Amino acid sequence: MKLAHYTKKDWLIISLLLPPVIILANYCIFGKRYFSGAAIFWWSTIISGGFGLLSWYLQILIAIIMNGRYPKYNQTIRRVSISMGLYVLVTVITVVLVFVLYDRLSFFQYKLNLLRMLLAAGVCAGATIVAASFHEGVAFYEKWKKVTDEAEQLKKENLQTQLESLKAQVNPHFLFNSLNSLSSLISEDPAKAEKFLDEMCKVYRYLLRNSEDDLAPLWVEMQFIQSYYHLLKTRYGESLFLEVDIPDELVWHRIPSLTLQMLVENAVKHNMMFKDRPLQILITTLSGPRLIVSNNLQRKKRISSNKVGLNNIVNKYKLLKQDDIIVQEDEKTFAVVVPLIKVEEG
Repeated sequence: MKLAHYTKKDWLIISLLLPPVIILANYCIFGKRYFSGAAIFWWSTIISGGFGLLSWYLQILIAIIMNGRYPKYNQTIRRVSISMGLYVLVTVITVVLVFVLYDRLSFFQYKLNLLRMLLAAGVCAGATIVAASFHEGVAFYEKWKKVTDEAEQLKKENLQTQLESLKAQVNPHFLFNSLNSLSSLISEDPAKAEKFLDEMCKVYRYLLRNSEDDLAPLWVEMQFIQSYYHLLKTRYGESLFLEVDIPDELVWHRIPSLTLQMLVENAVKHNMMFKDRPLQILITTLSGPRLIVSNNLQRKKRISSNKVGLNNIVNKYKLLKQDDIIVQEDEKTFAVVVPLIKVEEG
């Protein structure tokens, strides 16, 4: 638990509410005598002000504890209700302590008056509720603003991902190679040509329709990557292999859209492929659960990389407040591990 401290927002609330509350509370204690002399006015104001700051500090400590114990949005009502009750309790105890202290010390000949104590406790408790409500309102707005900004940023990341994917697939080289493969198949094997064209349509349809989705079910991404792999396989033949091993119980988990496509594309882009030394890509899972996409390392010597694909995945997971992705590399293997996200239904 971090040490409680007054923030700018707390100081603003204290500056607005504490002075009038102190004056009302002391008036409840001393009545008109509170304004009868400088000594009683300033000493009682300073002492009760110190107790007020202490009470507010304890309430900030309570707020930190409650925020840590009930952090979720659907726990807001419970958190606020418990917090309000504790705030009022601390406030009432503080007021009672001040009254009892004044009485025991005979502070300026004060004698305990139960009715006045209850009145002061009511005034201070009401002020506490007003302050806490204002504090919660400001906090709710700040949280809403942060969530809105992050959602907008995530939308931009999705659009950037979509743009990069389309660039990769619709660039002249990819399009030329795809059409060249299709042209060869039409004369050699019309059935395969029809299959190739069908898978090509599936790839572009998914890319075009998926731009607004933050997350995609793993089974949907797996279907898409099979279509994408079909295009690559037709071009590279025995130089490229893809193996997918995903347990059935994990297929409803989700990942950021186009994650698999970017990772497979990354492997194809940065590695050499030969029939006697094919590029082998494996998509499987680890405990966590996590998804791992790995390939044997046959890195091309002269190729520049701005790592846009990997950076997009990293940024998406950060915006979704998920665990970081892990990049593993040794002399033989390159692998990227990404968390699988379980979305609660309903």
